[in-house]
Amino acid sequence: MHIGISAYFHDSSIALIDDQGNLVDFKKEEWLSRVKGDKSFPRMALNDVLDANQLDASMIESITFYEKPLRAWLTILKYSVRNNTLRNELTRNYFKNIWKSSIIFRYDLMKHLSDATMPIFYSDHYLSHTLSGLFYAEQGSYAAIVADGFGDSDCSAIHHVRSTTDIRTVWTSPYPNSLGLFYSAITDYLGFLVNEGEYKVMGLASYGAPVFYEELKKTLDFHDNQLIVDTSYYDYTRSVEQSFSEKLVTLLKTPARKSNVHLDLDSPNFQKYADIAASAQKLVEDLLIEIFQHAHNLTGERKFIFTGGVAMNSVALERLSKCVFIDEIIVPPSPGDSGAAIGAAYFGYLKKSKTRQKHEKFRLSENLFPGKVDQNEDFFSLMLTKISEPKDAIERVAELISQNEVIATAYGDIETGPRALGHRSMICNAHSEETIQFLNTVIKSRSKFRPTAPVILESYAEKYFNISEKIKSCYTHMGAVTTPLDEVVESIKGVVHVDGTCRIQICDESQLLGKILKELSKKDIFVIANTSFNISSDPMVYSKEDALLSIERMQIKYLLTEHGLYERNS
Repeated sequence: MHIGISAYFHDSSIALIDDQGNLVDFKKEEWLSRVKGDKSFPRMALNDVLDANQLDASMIESITFYEKPLRAWLTILKYSVRNNTLRNELTRNYFKNIWKSSIIFRYDLMKHLSDATMPIFYSDHYLSHTLSGLFYAEQGSYAAIVADGFGDSDCSAIHHVRSTTDIRTVWTSPYPNSLGLFYSAITDYLGFLVNEGEYKVMGLASYGAPVFYEELKKTLDFHDNQLIVDTSYYDYTRSVEQSFSEKLVTLLKTPARKSNVHLDLDSPNFQKYADIAASAQKLVEDLLIEIFQHAHNLTGERKFIFTGGVAMNSVALERLSKCVFIDEIIVPPSPGDSGAAIGAAYFGYLKKSKTRQKHEKFRLSENLFPGKVDQNEDFFSLMLTKISEPKDAIERVAELISQNEVIATAYGDIETGPRALGHRSMICNAHSEETIQFLNTVIKSRSKFRPTAPVILESYAEKYFNISEKIKSCYTHMGAVTTPLDEVVESIKGVVHVDGTCRIQICDESQLLGKILKELSKKDIFVIANTSFNISSDPMVYSKEDALLSIERMQIKYLLTEHGLYERNS
């Protein structure tokens, strides 16, 4: 068995790959600690993986950390010392928190595996990301693009992947020239939490126009095949409190939003904030196209792997798919640092494997929910009544959805990636705009500018949506948006965003939502709406205890688990 670990920055995680190269388990620390974006050493996730798979230290062949700790710590510190002062808050913070950084990884690991004798590897940050994408890809060669905030010594990279054992770095963007840090600075400017609210910026952008595009382009551009950030507009190189500078505020002529000030369609300055989001979104899309074009020029490849936090920008994926030099883009289900734990585990597997054979391509639909979760539900009887056993639960759920009821799910193993795909979801009839609005605004208390995702069976997908073969695998995990066909827009307008796009999920009949959709098709319901099962600002529901507390707090009436369908007692 091979373990990969991502930690100390955000979304700490553990991945487990067996000797045949199969993903056996995956756990995020926040699922167990209930601390959103938990970045601490993932001790609870590690213990859970070891216990669930009945592993001891002697059965582990390698442990790989997803980056090189000393290089990562020194890069920003050296930049800050050179460009700021020793008294600068960022410089002092790096010295002050050295023993909270990834430098202490081995020490933390040994506290939980003190008798371990297996080799401990340190993969390059961006190689871990590339391997997390290659893990899901067919054999062959690719141009792999990684774009996120920061990793080791760089902020973006292009790898030429000729095989699993021949991966060459052909381009990098050194710190602080970062697409991810730029988008996070805009996230901060708009009053959302960095490393958590970027998806809200993407949703907000749909309500705006790129009227600030030229202003933002003065601060970030791609020329002479290099990404260049004018750091005078951004404080992430100087401050631990704020990612943007007052110079950016002056440039945009709009006050930055305070995070404690509510933002919705009727809020003051909403349109300006939407226009700033739209401008940042367009700039990121344009720059990504230039980076992808550069990758094509360097490698000659027409198939791409795209990973890193920026790869979660589902709107950019749709735009990239229209590039004539691109034949295919593969994005893993968890492209950010959390999923890099999978790439790290794969690194260990490739280092230790005697044959180094590439495993057969996984079908994504069969590998979105790795792990072993089988929890007792006896305590449900305190607050819930079981109304269906597993054998007829799907049929009953379909009947309730057709009556415009909302169903929460805490079904088996949890999703690998950040998006709810049916096992920790709240679902309803996508043909009922009123029900979707109730789910969004009453149950989840979400801002109106945030979209809800449609789910459809693969066999019906092209009857409702414009499907791009280039990014078709991304639809299995809500990785990309598309547009509905004109003739069906009115029937599903509750899941169509204001810009006319949908971040769709395509599933097959082997998956939970696929089984529900198959039953619903008998009632002429072909699309359901899906949003994550969690209380606002909380991590996704993980355990059955989490599920019970959440349906009580959110006043959800129905809960589906692998053991049946429950109704909350009045």
